[in-house]
Amino acid sequence: MLNKIISNKPYNLIDYLEKLIANAYLIQVLFKREFKIKYNRTYLGIGWFLLQPLFVVLVYSIFFKYIVKINSDNIPYPSFVFSGLVIWYLFTGIVSKCSFSLIESSELINKVNFPRLIILISNCIPVIIENFILLMILIILLSFNLIDSELNVFNILFYFIETIVFSFGLGIILSTIALKFRDAAHSIAFVFNFMIWLTPVFFPLSIIPNEYRNWLLICNPLASIIEGLRGALFFHQAIKMQSFVLFILASFLLFLSFYYFVKFEKKIIENL
Repeated sequence: MLNKIISNKPYNLIDYLEKLIANAYLIQVLFKREFKIKYNRTYLGIGWFLLQPLFVVLVYSIFFKYIVKINSDNIPYPSFVFSGLVIWYLFTGIVSKCSFSLIESSELINKVNFPRLIILISNCIPVIIENFILLMILIILLSFNLIDSELNVFNILFYFIETIVFSFGLGIILSTIALKFRDAAHSIAFVFNFMIWLTPVFFPLSIIPNEYRNWLLICNPLASIIEGLRGALFFHQAIKMQSFVLFILASFLLFLSFYYFVKFEKKIIENL
């Protein structure tokens, strides 16, 4: 008879990756469950995720374009807002899902032994799919409406992937913090409500004075990503060096958060 050794020693990265690959089928199982819970017993089903951004685009277009009369840098304002919302919803969706995933899955964690990172990954996949569809809709609309419709899809997808890497890295860190300090999890919505006004979702960076603009780009990576995406979408701009640097930093953040999560995993149950 084989003896099962239970150890409180943290996993190393290689062992954890092997466990993650061996249990990868759980991602599909939990991902399907997440979709089913979200859209079960709804008449519109997956159409709900389209309704929200379209309504927001309509409301803010009326307010900022026709009442405040904000300048959108020669971009049609609905498309301007839509492009910002794709990145914003992707970021807030991934970070929110990661932050609450371990807490909301406490019953499953206590009953089944598997790499807990699978919970975070499976809960974020629906967010990524939904916002990818929104991005594709925006690209299709621009292809029909722009005279010069030669969109560089690679550059556009670069900013989408960059947002995923940055958001997931931050989300993993916050998932462990939320376990230890539950107030941190509840404060995320408040931070998002404040942070959106420091992110050029509804306004262009050009309205911010030059002395503050660079500080905003440094302190808020989403500002740089949204501006880069708009440059690729509407002006066919190449990817700037600062965007590549940000991608490298985001990748490093993801690696550090993964490393910390692996070391922290065996302490998850005692923190639930």
